[in-house]
Amino acid sequence: MDISNFKSNNVKAFASLIIPLALLFSGIYLSIIDIFWFYLVGQIILSFFFLQTFILLHECGHFSFFKSRFLNQIFGHFFGILTLIPFYTWRQMHYLHHIWTGWRDKDPTTEKTVEPSNSKVIRIIANISWRFYIPIFYLSYKFSNYWNLNKIKRFMNAEKYRIAFVNVVLYIFVYAALIYLFGSFILANLLPAFLLSLVWKELVILTQHSHIEIPVSNGNDVRPVSTLKQVEYSRSFYINPFISQYFLFGFNLHEVHHAYPGLPAYWLQNIDLGIEKKPKYSEWFSQAKSMKGEDYIFRTSKHTGIKF
Repeated sequence: MDISNFKSNNVKAFASLIIPLALLFSGIYLSIIDIFWFYLVGQIILSFFFLQTFILLHECGHFSFFKSRFLNQIFGHFFGILTLIPFYTWRQMHYLHHIWTGWRDKDPTTEKTVEPSNSKVIRIIANISWRFYIPIFYLSYKFSNYWNLNKIKRFMNAEKYRIAFVNVVLYIFVYAALIYLFGSFILANLLPAFLLSLVWKELVILTQHSHIEIPVSNGNDVRPVSTLKQVEYSRSFYINPFISQYFLFGFNLHEVHHAYPGLPAYWLQNIDLGIEKKPKYSEWFSQAKSMKGEDYIFRTSKHTGIKF
């Protein structure tokens, strides 16, 4: 398919920020009103804003959301700070994810999901967390891939690792400064919403590659899978087109994203891969949440017979 006409567009990129800004300011406004129900609504609104910051971090990380590398970097760091993921480590590790999708043990973001833990305690924690919406899988994904310098060092050369190390340290200093200057405001008006957003992030991210039968290299010398072939190892979900386009920025169209990873998010709905559009989000949610956490995360459709 010819995608040459679907180029980065600053007007579309900046227009995409209108709804996040509206959520941010309305959420803060409602949160600082000294009325409990207003505060509660404000926190829910802000939680959706924090979900969007993660998606926008993802888009800037591909250097295709804005036309210039500079704008993608500036906004990437801004969204990285808001979502608690260092932009440089995100970009490097996510790049490897796109290289190695199709080999479950070669992809740094899925390598630890190849086998369930031998620890009964860990399996129980996984099952309880999945049942009661405690986002340990998202937190593990975030901290093990983008903050764990020991793991990052395995996947980067010395120069990139030095940059990653500096990036992580600088983010820590930024957070320390923000807490020192605005700690009480963050604690009262942003932290509850951010914690709630972790649940939404997990319920979006775990649609994308979990519980799909993906080959394992078992240490053999294998070649990366082509982007178009990666479609069968990815999963989209389908919801109202307006929400998909303007609220999730096409992040739900993960099969198209893996087929054309350099395509800006605002063009994803224009691409037809010629495959069946399933499942609806409600169908995925119902089936996924009916399973044990250890089965959904660590096992695949081959083991359970459940396909989405």
